[in-house]
Amino acid sequence: MDELIAQRAALVAARSSGHLEVEFNSGGTRHRMIYRSMADIIAAIAAIDRDIAALSGTRPRTFLPTFKTGFE
Repeated sequence: MDELIAQRAALVAARSSGHLEVEFNSGGTRHRMIYRSMADIIAAIAAIDRDIAALSGTRPRTFLPTFKTGFE
């Protein structure tokens, strides 16, 4: 699970900086990945969040705001 957390941290840092290239260590090996778009990085973060939640036995937290327009 520590490797997943490290991967997630690298992806979040890349998303924050706007870079599409991510480097992280996994199993003693350095990996370098180049994503095609920021949407791919966001999808990878979501997938890792699901994996971490499955390993820890919790559900990922989801916030779904609802909005109403106009008057009732």
